[in-house]
Amino acid sequence: MNEQTSERTKEQMNERMNGRPNDVRNVGEVTLADLLESRENRAAHQKELLERYGGVLVSFTLNIPGSVKDGPSYRAALYEGIDLLNGAMGRLKRRPEWNGRVALVFEQKRFLPTGPEGYLCLCDEDGRTEELALAVKRETVAIEDGSPLGRLFDLDVLTGEGGIGRSRLELPPRKCLLCGEAAKVCARGRRHSMEELLAEIRRILDEAGL
Repeated sequence: MNEQTSERTKEQMNERMNGRPNDVRNVGEVTLADLLESRENRAAHQKELLERYGGVLVSFTLNIPGSVKDGPSYRAALYEGIDLLNGAMGRLKRRPEWNGRVALVFEQKRFLPTGPEGYLCLCDEDGRTEELALAVKRETVAIEDGSPLGRLFDLDVLTGEGGIGRSRLELPPRKCLLCGEAAKVCARGRRHSMEELLAEIRRILDEAGL
């Protein structure tokens, strides 16, 4: 285990030992105004990163309803997601069509009262940004749909031209955490109570040991 990995492991362990995100003694509640401001700040940060590095940006947040968005388990989930992303991007870079010419040029984690955030910037030496963005989107969809914690992950893929949605890959929208219907439809109709959603999130985190 190298020094960087060791330090990250210690940091994760410390966070996991300091309580869970639904423990109000350890985290604070946020308001709608906080969330709106956070969304604006995140969009500005995404724009700044794309202007600085170009290429493809993966912007990573968690799908957590309610007023408590931060806490040790949520931070640990972000770490797990970043590890999955790095593994997926490593495999992508080694594919023959990319021939090792894709580089991860920036990685960042931010822990905010409005929830943890992660950012990864990738560039292709041959300038195939659109093609790379679609390949990265396939990997992020595989993580969201195929990993136990992926149901809590929101992995947006962006370029200087805008976001890459699932429809670009001719894929259906994400499903609801509880019933399997389209998530946006359930959210708009408020089909499930906050208690039901948080209980399912807690179950997923517990099963992951977080």
